[in-house]
Amino acid sequence: MRKNNICRLLVVVILGFMALSCHELDLEPKGIFDEGTLFNSDYGIRTYLGAIYNELPIEDFNYYHNRGYASGNNISNYWEGQKNSPAVLGGEATGRRDGDGTPEYWPYERIRRINNFIEAIPQYVEIHGEELTNQYLGEAHFLRAFYYFGMVKRYGGVPIIKEVQDPAAPLEELWTPRSTEYDSWKFIYEDLKFAMANMAEESVTGRANRYSAAALMTRAMLYAGSTANYFETLNITPGPAINGGLMGMKRSQAAEFYEYVIEAAELIERGGYRLHDGVNKEVAFTEVFTEDLNGIEDLFVKLFGPYGSSSIYNSRLHHSWDSMVLPLGTGLASDVGSALHPAWDLIKLYQMPALAEENEQGELVPVRFDSMNDLWQSEEMEPRARGTFFFSGMTEPASGEVMDLQAGVYRSFPGTLADATADAQTNDYMERYRIRTHIGKGAIDIQTVGGIPGVKINGLYGMSLSGGDEGRSLTGAFIRKYVNPKAIAGERGLYRSSTPFKVFRYAEVLLNRAEALYELGLLKGDESLKAEAFVYINQVRERAGARPYTMVSAPVDVGKEINAIYPIDENLQFIRDERARELAFENHRFFDLRRWRVLHTKMENFYARGLMGYYVVDEGKYIFLNDREKENRGLNYNRANYHQQIPGGQINRNPNLIRNDGH
Repeated sequence: MRKNNICRLLVVVILGFMALSCHELDLEPKGIFDEGTLFNSDYGIRTYLGAIYNELPIEDFNYYHNRGYASGNNISNYWEGQKNSPAVLGGEATGRRDGDGTPEYWPYERIRRINNFIEAIPQYVEIHGEELTNQYLGEAHFLRAFYYFGMVKRYGGVPIIKEVQDPAAPLEELWTPRSTEYDSWKFIYEDLKFAMANMAEESVTGRANRYSAAALMTRAMLYAGSTANYFETLNITPGPAINGGLMGMKRSQAAEFYEYVIEAAELIERGGYRLHDGVNKEVAFTEVFTEDLNGIEDLFVKLFGPYGSSSIYNSRLHHSWDSMVLPLGTGLASDVGSALHPAWDLIKLYQMPALAEENEQGELVPVRFDSMNDLWQSEEMEPRARGTFFFSGMTEPASGEVMDLQAGVYRSFPGTLADATADAQTNDYMERYRIRTHIGKGAIDIQTVGGIPGVKINGLYGMSLSGGDEGRSLTGAFIRKYVNPKAIAGERGLYRSSTPFKVFRYAEVLLNRAEALYELGLLKGDESLKAEAFVYINQVRERAGARPYTMVSAPVDVGKEINAIYPIDENLQFIRDERARELAFENHRFFDLRRWRVLHTKMENFYARGLMGYYVVDEGKYIFLNDREKENRGLNYNRANYHQQIPGGQINRNPNLIRNDGH
């Protein structure tokens, strides 16, 4: 039964449903309503669910890796989220970082509101009818599963609370113990299974339907399958948490979760979802992140509104993406500028022209280009790469500015690639032949080099050795994905961007399905399942404008090449790399590397490198080198953080919570 002390609710929606529902559902706060007023109308129900939607654990533009999820108007200084993005800890980009874990997350107050709704709404079936009531219940189960997913992927097993607890009950009744990790994932599965069976089929931009629930099923169950498959590779000394099943699962449990991924993906396919494509692959890919593709590729979208009133009740959620990934410049970023820099370690995964070739001695030497533009104008570069990055010479559509990103010059380059690829930022060879500038942002240094006057040392938007880590490029490229190609003056400052965030899209579902199929094929020794995986991989690659991949029948182990601690065959690694290419900067990579249990090896003394374009003066040619970015920030990841420690404050409140082992 519902308790009297929760029957009257302060409904301050703030920005919640306005940010996550379609625009015609924008709501103003109406003060205090009793439950009957709320639950006897669709408007009231949307009002109630608004704040719950708003605080879903979505790693969106405002996710601050060391601080957590921004919600409502609680976004003070969340513009810094890009400097502390998961993309940095996943090796996709370089920026600042405040730690290698993930923020504490314990959203039981929101879960309590969802449980209250689940208990209460059946009492209004005469008003809404059975079908609509079940749709509301399905939506609530989807929301609850989403919140639990945010916790279970961090901690493993957590307390499962399905009913509204009475705060006046004896404390011992409120001290819910942790369930096993397996049971916690199965609870998410059951909630999503119910949601998939009962939620509405119709698609409304910004609001979840049954296919949104199925998309979450593919993501969450893939995470569960990976955890079961790879947990034991860490060889953590067992303690109470592992011995009690609260932390980790057995490899024998992985297949079940992979099968759930495949089943949910099949439902989405039957729902008619498909990849957005076109003759121009570059344009088609950029449109995925800047156009409304509801019911086509978009399965669930978080909307952001225009910069509005300073009143917390009248403004909408907003973000700072354009300002944080574009450089300072006319029509570009008006604040901060380029605080998140794409790394070569990601760029090199894309299909692109070779940057090195063998000389007569069998040594690798840089390929010479007539222009820096030759890199991205080559047919060898897949269009998806041009849709993900701005390379030097590309034009930013809204401003018309050309991205000029020359890193420096070499007086001459008589050596090999190894001579100019230092583990440090410089070496004797570089000191002898290389010239870089300390000139400030937004200026070009012109010098006389080798008796030749008027030699341009750097590009307008990078790269110089002075000026901190903002405003211009540190790595030789900028992020293009999600940048608004139609932005007008004033929309590229802090908290002034309104590009929606694509929470679930069909391309991810295809990748989830492919990985689950291949992993299941490995577990079962079934070659047909493994081969089927590449049907979906190649659907993604065809839209990307990349060459199709043919599964290798006798794949070699590439685990040692990527510094992994267990065998990884080259087909599986290709599937993982395809995720990196397609989902770059969507805040998947860090969590993917965590669930595969390879992050601590990949990020062992890791230093990001760039795609540095240099002019060779005595040849009149350009070369690209992969120098370390100038801020020289090394990365490591503590493997204990694969399962974070249960928040200390919660353990102090609930003596039945067992701590995770290994911390």
